[in-house]
This record gives sequence, structure tokens and C-alpha cells, in this order.
Amino acid sequence: MKNKVIVSIIPQLKDNYSYIVHSLINKSAIIIDPAESKPIIDFLIKNNLYLKGILVTHHHSDHTSGLESLLNFKKTSVYSPNKDIFGTNKIIKDNDIIDFDFLSLKIISTPGHTSDHVVFYNKQNSLLFSGDTLFHFGCGRVFEETYDVMQISLKKIEQLPDSTKVYCGHEYSIKNLSFLMNNFNDYHLLSDMKKRLLKQIMDNGCSMPFLLGEEKQINPFLSQYSEYFRDYMNKNGINNKQFFKNMRDLRNNF
Repeated sequence: MKNKVIVSIIPQLKDNYSYIVHSLINKSAIIIDPAESKPIIDFLIKNNLYLKGILVTHHHSDHTSGLESLLNFKKTSVYSPNKDIFGTNKIIKDNDIIDFDFLSLKIISTPGHTSDHVVFYNKQNSLLFSGDTLFHFGCGRVFEETYDVMQISLKKIEQLPDSTKVYCGHEYSIKNLSFLMNNFNDYHLLSDMKKRLLKQIMDNGCSMPFLLGEEKQINPFLSQYSEYFRDYMNKNGINNKQFFKNMRDLRNNF
């Protein structure tokens, strides 16, 4: 019987998400980006899950502050790209593969938001945990690297299959979409997406996951595959790098 993998979304803090990825067959589980330990521990206990490891995308405290309490609850390996992240005993880097008994994850280095940022990709189930690099309709603020570095990181994600289901680190979808509609009010796909987004949030309480293939058409930070955004750049006489910087600066002040 195929080892069916489930992604459970655990709301954290004000608008963060942590994820518990687990097997329905052998009850193995991993945690991604824990900010608050209690709801995670409650979920593990309620579902009789066996914790196999904790994975961290980057060092910001809203992705790591639950680590200490979780490790007091259950000693396990902490996989992170930064030795200074609490509890880290497995340093991960670009192109590493982490094999659990129910799931294999490829590490993709995506500096930009922070210098140490990584994302986690599972090919077999078409899953991407994008932390604060890629958001629905947006991308992370560029704090510790240059815009060029962030754009290179996002281009790595663009190379993944369109069928990839993306789980990101924050619920920013409505504000990001409002930003796009404010700047590209003639792009018909945005109004269509707004109806779907609001229904998804009403039905499920969140906007995760989203499909990477659709995101390539509507997210200006993944603009190289979008005919609309290519036309926009041509009409305004700007290249892809200039467009990226303009959009990120505008979003920072929106």
C-alpha cells in the first residue's frame, strides 16, 4: 500500500504557518518552521504521530521560537541551514536530500529574504515548502541579500513543475492580491483569482496550498513565464530586473 502523505496546516502567531507532514500508514511525522509549540504538540498527541525530525527554512524567530519546547517534548534531529538556530544538529545545504521513512525532501538554497534561507521540495508528492521566499501572489522582503540574489532564488523555484503544491510561511495572500489588483487593474486573471481565494479561505480557513503553475502567470516576482507581465515590461521599457525591483519597492510601501 502506498504510504499516503498528509500535510496538516498549523496556524502560528498572528499570520504564520507551521506544517506537520505525516504518513497515514506508519504515523511518522516531521515539523516545518515551528513558532509555537503547543498547537503542534497537541496535534502530534491527538493523532498518535511519531516525530522524526524538525526542519527550519531560516533563522527568523517567527519560524524557530517553538524549537526549545518541542525538543523538551521529544528529542529529535533539527535540520537547518544555520548552526546558530536553536537545537540544530543536522546542517543542510543546497541539493542535499533528506530521507525519512515516508518522505524524501530536496533542499534548495534560496537566499534573499535571509542569507541562510532554504526551501524543501518533495518530488513524489509535488510539494514545496517555500518559507518566506515565495508567497501566494508575492515574495518575501529582501533583508539580508540583494534583489538580484532574491530573483535568482525565485528562478530556481520557477523551474519546478507546474503541478507543485506550494505551502508558504505566512497568510499574506489577500493583501498581496490587493496590491496586484491596485497596480494591474486590467489583468482579468486577478479578479478571477480573488473569487477563488475568498472561497478557499472561507471554506478552509487559509489559502494554502496554491499551484505553482498558476502562480507563474499571476505573480510579478515570477514574471518570466507570464505573457501579461512580459507585455507590461515591453510597454514600459524596463527589463526583468528593473521590474522586479520596482514591484518589490512598491509592495514594501503598500
